This record gives sequence, structure tokens and C-alpha cells, in this order.
Amino acid sequence: MKILLIAVIFLLNSHFTYLVGHTIEKPYITTQTPITLFSTQDGETEINTFSNVKPYDYKLLSKDSFTVIHLGSDHPPIVKTMYGTIPATILGTPSMAISSDGRYGLVSNHSWRPEGSHYDRLTYPKGEPVRNSDITPEMLKMQNLSPQLSDMISVVDLYDPDHPITDRILLDDQVTHILAHPDGKRFFAMGAQHFFTYKLDGNKLVELARSKTPNGVGCFWIHPDGKHILAGRNKNWGNDVAIVQWYSIDGDRVIFINDLAIDSSLNTEYKNSGVILRITPDGKRGFICQRTMYNGLGFSDILIADLTLNKPRITEVIKQVGDGLESFAFHPNGKMAVATVLEKSKNSLAVLDIESKPPRLLYHLDAAALSQGVEFTPEGDKLFLGSTYNGRIEIYDVKGEFELVKNQKFIKIGFGHNSLSIGPRYKKKK
Repeated sequence: MKILLIAVIFLLNSHFTYLVGHTIEKPYITTQTPITLFSTQDGETEINTFSNVKPYDYKLLSKDSFTVIHLGSDHPPIVKTMYGTIPATILGTPSMAISSDGRYGLVSNHSWRPEGSHYDRLTYPKGEPVRNSDITPEMLKMQNLSPQLSDMISVVDLYDPDHPITDRILLDDQVTHILAHPDGKRFFAMGAQHFFTYKLDGNKLVELARSKTPNGVGCFWIHPDGKHILAGRNKNWGNDVAIVQWYSIDGDRVIFINDLAIDSSLNTEYKNSGVILRITPDGKRGFICQRTMYNGLGFSDILIADLTLNKPRITEVIKQVGDGLESFAFHPNGKMAVATVLEKSKNSLAVLDIESKPPRLLYHLDAAALSQGVEFTPEGDKLFLGSTYNGRIEIYDVKGEFELVKNQKFIKIGFGHNSLSIGPRYKKKK
């Protein structure tokens, strides 16, 4: 009996030690700290795969939507998708703005469609507003409003369970991208002809300034110092190359400085549609997609700009990363980065070593079709990747410095994912 009692005590102690020394994996997706993921979805992407009409008649049926996902350590994902309350477009960079407290998401939409493209051939439901000219002041106060060809910025309440639209502003420019400034107070938006500067007054957007800039459709990223912007622009989409540009922020105004030249020692060049880029968290380098659209033209490169120079220029390249590239995310360790490879059938995720000199491609991982928006958690233990065609956000677990392992669990969102942003989960003030 004494021996049996000792054995039982030993087993109980061993089990307790195991529980203490190991994290018990929960049967759902968790994050170490409370965060919010904000995804927008473009109904116009039905032109590719989602219509039952064969051949496709270019009569749009799908609604634009957005999905708010709250994640934490002690509960399953809290997910809600809202249809028909904002316009959102896939034609732009796959990121948006979230306020510094996590309360509001800001989404830009524009009327630009590449001339002659499938998107340019779409027709819209009769009787519904489509352009700015169709919208009355009374309509702007409605919740159900999704004018596809409007030039608009929408403000979404990410905290309220009903996720109402708290503000909408119409623009006389085609704004393709909006981001939060590092100061946590302002927002900058890039149009075809201007940069716009805003702040939130409560839940309403207030314009602080607009700055005339070189003309062209494109995307941008704000430098961590809060004083500079790196942007990619294409003046005549389809007929010329996209150029990377360097700007300064002077107060609320944005001032063009110079185009970035490519170092003559590099075997690479600018190409059409290469406007999507991102700056490393330390502010020293900018990573640029050489080409985004038009699969089947050969593998494209990642261009890397040295932003520490008085006159930044392209000084490094990672060759032949994928058949079209879409976006980047940088791991908090400063060593690993990922790039989404924009293939329409079976997609992939490129994993990069950016600590090595020169930076190099390590491997590709399986990903759902037309994956775009991509973000690491603040702690760097997970990576989230949105898929346009599969209506999901896939999750990759981070193992060590450079290893990503695809999780079998994923988060369902609306069809047509086009952008993904991550922010803190809002805590209501008492």
C-alpha cells in the first residue's frame, strides 16, 4: 500500500509539473495580447471566379464587405462581417489605417479602373449610387451605402459590436491608400494628385492639409521617424513603369524630394505596376515590389532602397522571388521578412532573410489563391495572411528565427479580401 501511495503521488506530481512547464494549447486561435484584425473585401473580384454566369456578363452582384476580428489569449476569435456599408477596392496596396487606440478603421476607395481591364467593363445594379455625383448629403448618413466608383474615405467603429460607419468624406481625387502616422494622432492619404492629412475629432475625420504632388496612381509608407514618406507611382498605368519616390513631411504638408535611382551595379529595373512597398521597422530600408499584376510574364524581383543615404536609392535586389509580388511584413526580430506572391490559382508566401548581406530568399510556403494583406503579431509568434479567392485569413506559426509552419486553422471572412491591418484591441475608458 505504501509503495502504491508513493507511485500515485509521483504520477500526480509529474502531471502537475508537465502542466506548469508547458502551455496547454487551446482548440482555437489565440494571441498573447488582445489585438484586432481589420479586413476589407471587394465584391468586384467576382469577375475572376465567383460568378455562376458563363461566360461572365460583367453585371456585378457581389457586395463589398469588411470583417472585424478580435483575438486574445482566453477566447475564440470574435468575428463579424458586414456587407454593403462601405466601398472597398482591390486596386491598391493591401493595408489600411487603424487608430492608435484600436477604436477606428479607415478605408479608402477610388474611382480609378485600368482602362480596358475586366474591372473597367463592369456594370452596376440600377438605382444604386455608384459615383460621387450620385451621392446626396442624406445618403452619407445612411449605414447601407457602398458606391463602387466613389472617391471616398470611410471611418468604421471597430469596437461597437454592430461596427457602424461613423463618418464618410468624398474627395475630388482618387485616393488609393491611407495610413496612420507614427505620432498616433494623424492620418495621411495618397491620391493621384495630392497627399491629404487628417485627424480624428471624436469619430469624425477632419482635413488638416492637402499637398500637391507628382501625378500618378500609387501607394506609400510612412517612415518610422514620422518625417518622410516612401511612395511608388505609375503616371500612365499600363504604358510606363512605376517609379519609387522620396518625400518629406513638413508639419502637415508633404513635399516631393526625388525619384529613387537604381544603382548601376544591379541587374534589375523598374516595371509596370510595381507600386507596392513597405519600410523596415528600423527605417533603414524600403522593400519594393518590382511588379504586382499580370501573371505569366516571368518572375519579378524585390528592389531594396537604402533610406539612410542623403539621397535614397535602390542599392540591393533579391532576384526572381515570384510571378508578381503584392506586399511585405517584417518580423520583430529584424531578421525575417515575408512577401506575398500574387498568383491566381495556388499561391505562395516567400520567406526572406533580411539580416544576411545581401538579403536572400530562403523558401516558399503554400498559401491560398491571390493572397494579399499580411501581418505579424506584435510578439512575432504568428503571421496572418488574407486570401481573395478563398475568403479566409490563414495563420502561420513562427518557429525559431526563420521557420514558418502553416496552421490548419483559419478565420473565415467575406469573399474578395483586398486589405488587412492589425492594431491593439480597444479598451473603453471607465
